[in-house]
Amino acid sequence: MPEKKKIFFCYSDNENDQRQFTNLCLHFSVLQDKAELWYKSKLKGGDETDEIIQQKVAESDIFLHLLSVHYFNDANCKKQFQSSVTDKKVLIPVLLSSFDWQSDENLKKFEDEILPEDKRAIDLHPNFNEVCTEIVQNVKKVVFGESSVRKSNNGRTFYWILATMILVIGGLSSVFVYNLFNDIIIPIIVFLMFLSIDLFILRNLLFPTNISSLKL
Repeated sequence: MPEKKKIFFCYSDNENDQRQFTNLCLHFSVLQDKAELWYKSKLKGGDETDEIIQQKVAESDIFLHLLSVHYFNDANCKKQFQSSVTDKKVLIPVLLSSFDWQSDENLKKFEDEILPEDKRAIDLHPNFNEVCTEIVQNVKKVVFGESSVRKSNNGRTFYWILATMILVIGGLSSVFVYNLFNDIIIPIIVFLMFLSIDLFILRNLLFPTNISSLKL
């Protein structure tokens, strides 16, 4: 059996950062058969904190740096970032929340590797589970070379096409009804019926809701 890859999560002690990390880490649990996940909350009371962290940093193959303004101002996080660069580890930055990371020359060098792919912070995405799934899939591709089904727009495209067709049919039907009855009220009612069907089809695209994202 091949040795598991070791993934090290680096994040600040800020309460919001830790909460986002906890939710994100749940999505990475799907990799537990292939990877050993390590993060500082695994430390137990009485552990030699600095010694164990240094050991895990040395042993790890992949570093996920969870970026935020608090991360940027955390000396330990910046030290671990530099260590992973110096030791030529696989480094994957993940943008937890917005800040001017482009102004930092070290982070700017890894602009192409930053996740999510659209470079929008996780907390700006309306659907937390969706963006976390995209991140996990991209990490799988980088770490294991597996084909990643990145966030697909195929399903969304289908619904937009369907909604457009229904709207066109609704418009044509309204014109037909108007010519038939020569009364504007009935065509308006017919069109509103088709519009209601459209909104029902697109409700999840226009108004995404996610319990996890509301918790953040």
